[in-house]
Amino acid sequence: MRMWKTIYDYLKSKGFDVYALGQHTGTCKTPYIVIRNNGDGARGITMEQTLYELLLYYPSDFYYQFEDYIDSVKQSMNGLFPTLKLVDGPSPHYLDPDVLGYMTNLTYRLIKESKVNRN
Repeated sequence: MRMWKTIYDYLKSKGFDVYALGQHTGTCKTPYIVIRNNGDGARGITMEQTLYELLLYYPSDFYYQFEDYIDSVKQSMNGLFPTLKLVDGPSPHYLDPDVLGYMTNLTYRLIKESKVNRN
């Protein structure tokens, strides 16, 4: 199973509203997470890494609760450690005018054995 789906299913099982890129439409009326695969890269000769970014959105009227939401996502994602490790974020929060919600991101890294350049 691909890790993207594992993250998606895991966050859903924890009660989070989760989407793929481009899947959520309209304004941000309730908190939600968009999962993005940020690509693969070599990590030495035999290992590779994949970065997964969680884009966290929170309704603009409730900014005062945003940090608690971010903390709850990070705490929940601890259940996927050590497979996934938080390596960046949260980034500075900004108001996304397209969805009328605040957004930040958390970036997680998966390190796995490379299947490239193998016999």
